[in-house]
Amino acid sequence: MRCGGLRFGGLLDRYVAKLFTLSYLAAFFLVVGLFLIVDMAFNIDNFLREENGITPTGLDVAHYYVLQIPFVYLQLSPYVALIAGMFTAAKMSRLNEVVAALGAGVGLRRLCAPILIGATLLAGGMFVLREWATDELGARRDLILDYLDEHRPYPIYTNLTVRDREQRKVRIAEYRPAPVDGGVPEILHLTCNLQDGNRSIVIVAERATPLDGGRWLLEGSERQEADELALRSSSPEVLTDVVFEPEDVERAYKGRENPMDLSFTESRELLRRDPTNAQYRTLFHYHVTFPFAGLVLLFVGLPFVFNQERGKAGERIAKGFFLCVVYFGVEFITRTLGLQGQIGPLLAAWIPVIGFGALGLVLFGSMRS
Repeated sequence: MRCGGLRFGGLLDRYVAKLFTLSYLAAFFLVVGLFLIVDMAFNIDNFLREENGITPTGLDVAHYYVLQIPFVYLQLSPYVALIAGMFTAAKMSRLNEVVAALGAGVGLRRLCAPILIGATLLAGGMFVLREWATDELGARRDLILDYLDEHRPYPIYTNLTVRDREQRKVRIAEYRPAPVDGGVPEILHLTCNLQDGNRSIVIVAERATPLDGGRWLLEGSERQEADELALRSSSPEVLTDVVFEPEDVERAYKGRENPMDLSFTESRELLRRDPTNAQYRTLFHYHVTFPFAGLVLLFVGLPFVFNQERGKAGERIAKGFFLCVVYFGVEFITRTLGLQGQIGPLLAAWIPVIGFGALGLVLFGSMRS
């Protein structure tokens, strides 16, 4: 198979791919490692202080940061891809390998093919990693973080509104997730406002614990229909009017407090239950576009490194980095406006990718061929 007159997967492609892989690993440890070190330096005293009779250990802190690595990488992966691509291009330029390639009739766009293919594969990997890390590591990380930050044996989520599978609202005054060492989650002070035809039904319970199939066992419950007297149950009863899981409560809390930690699957499920919510609509599109940020930045940044015209290499690279910083500024502004409902979710998620993607294609297409 040939690409641009050069057999794809040949010696040159393998050499560039190897450089990019090594540069990516170096950039990963540099960017992610530096972020974790700075975050630990700011939080270590707070994490290890004694409060409420609880003193976390260094192993607790280490456990948290190990679980945090995939999530930090997902936040910083576009920077990692950009730095790795620029490292690769700068090394080839410094060793005059770019000149040799051009002399052999290999254009710069063809020379970049392994870098761009690698960035595309990494974009797909980011999407998969976000789904896996959220499902397998997210809950444990959140429990340990609450333990370190709040110094309590289990988190307490207050004043939540959860929608069940039929989009009906359930109000929860306090929710306590299951502890890491076992146990069951519980709800304190649950309220459901239901509509059955022309009848309005209010269900109130002092405590609720989960059963199979999204049902809940209510204790100290009352049921009131329209203007009738409230009927109080002296024994536990099963709530069958609304169906939701403990994961739905935790997902609703995350959507309120840390929406950027939601996965694509979680955003889609929250959007299905609350289709008019601007925040969930924006996050749904954002999770589709964000993995391509690294590829867009490479299209913008690589032409400045490979530019063989006059001028200091450091100045050209600085210009490329400046444009990439502008990209993240635009992305942050549009995303924030989208989350607040001030612009549409499609515009909020796609404007940075399409705008800077077009600019990157123009810059990339202007390189010597």
